[in-house]
Amino acid sequence: MENGGKDYKKLYEEALLTISEKEENLLRKEEIISDQQFELDKLRRHLFGFKSEKRTNNVGDDQLGLFELGTTKSVQEELSESITVAEKPAPKKRAKGTGRMSLPEELRREDVVIEPSESTEDCVRIGEEVTEVLEVVPASFYVKRYIRPKYARPNGEGIIIGTLPDRVIEKGIPSESVIAQMIVDKYVYGMPLHRQIDKYSKMGVRIPASSASDWIMKGWDHLKPLWELLRLIVVNQKYLQVDETPIKVLDRDHKNNIHQGYMWLYHSPVDRLVLFDYQKGRDQSGPKKMLADFRGIIQTDGFTVYDSLYGDHPDIHLTFCMAHARRKFVDAVKDDEEQANYILDEIQKLYLLEAKMREESMGWQQRTALRKEHAEPILENLGKWLEEKQYSYRPKSPMGQAIAYAHKRWAGLSAYSLHGQMEIDNNLVENAVRPMAIGRKAYLFAGSHQAAEMAAAMYSFMASCKKNKINEFDWLKDVFERIQSHKQKDLYQLLPSNWKEYRPK
Repeated sequence: MENGGKDYKKLYEEALLTISEKEENLLRKEEIISDQQFELDKLRRHLFGFKSEKRTNNVGDDQLGLFELGTTKSVQEELSESITVAEKPAPKKRAKGTGRMSLPEELRREDVVIEPSESTEDCVRIGEEVTEVLEVVPASFYVKRYIRPKYARPNGEGIIIGTLPDRVIEKGIPSESVIAQMIVDKYVYGMPLHRQIDKYSKMGVRIPASSASDWIMKGWDHLKPLWELLRLIVVNQKYLQVDETPIKVLDRDHKNNIHQGYMWLYHSPVDRLVLFDYQKGRDQSGPKKMLADFRGIIQTDGFTVYDSLYGDHPDIHLTFCMAHARRKFVDAVKDDEEQANYILDEIQKLYLLEAKMREESMGWQQRTALRKEHAEPILENLGKWLEEKQYSYRPKSPMGQAIAYAHKRWAGLSAYSLHGQMEIDNNLVENAVRPMAIGRKAYLFAGSHQAAEMAAAMYSFMASCKKNKINEFDWLKDVFERIQSHKQKDLYQLLPSNWKEYRPK
């Protein structure tokens, strides 16, 4: 080739290389766009869609548009006219086997006799029709007076007088029922103290905010021994479900005077007890301290802290939540509908088996046998499928992420089939968080780290009451009235899991 001539072969190879690089860059951009679209769809479903993971026919995205959320005055007028001219619909024939809910027999009955408007003279009464309606009398305060007659012994030997019952606040104004109601309203129904105070003022009783707070703190002082016992019993279980949830705490040493703390939850499904433990952070120090002496099975959502602590622990078997694995494949349906639905259908079979055993109230030995017979073959097949498909999708794609999550944890996800007292998922402990989530929206933050620690104890007791299907107010009022004179060795009788059995008749 002459000097100055062009090397067309080299130019052709460079052109091919440039095209290849452009295609590769374009492919990378498409993958990034796909990943971002997936995250956008998840956010859109979170904000505007149904939170349930039940698979239904979804309305297309093109059908969701911006529209006026209110109604104009003219439309309101038309609707008003339609109401006034509409005829009263004829009563539908009640289907066989249906009817009104039955009212509890233990409710007090108040009879109102309605005689006919015309005279009943010379008529013979042949029966009656009874219609029961549910009535309510708004809560009201009253004053209980303890009157103790005083007697002088003969010959000047002293005075005899009756003994007052144990009080949460000695010589204080509130009874045990008032303090119990305030705690239940706050930690079960999410009603902050300032709203309670406003409510009480409308009922004729004005309570200073400082007094209300002090009453609850005094109640907490009496519950501390029971709280310590609850902690000891929970960490001595052989099977725990663990989760964590954030809580904001007022702290002037932090930015915006708010500290991000965490409530760590430890749920014992066997004994139906829940333990909340407040920690200032989400690092491993919380569970490491709480479970220092624990030996047994821990079921979690896959948070890395648990894996780093207990992944290779000689005395702790780490298991995982099937609901979290299932959720990943629900998110991946748009990525590969056929394969994602195959996994979801197989997991649904596992949940149908759990529902059947729960409906028939089977014992744990029978549950173990049925899981071995019906669940283990499904789990084995799913494990093989995950092994075969682990490299079939881009790692960052929805299906790639779902498979990687489940494949890495499959031994822990399948472990529930080995024992009938284990649960298929962590939903029970997540349900225990709900009262706190309601309260968090209402009062936004705890007033101090000390208040957050007290809140952890109160949420523990209230959640444990719910797990044992007992009335939180009845339990708390009774405990306040008896805990001071209760024998130390019998303290366990006051726990929500034992209270029904040992409650005075």
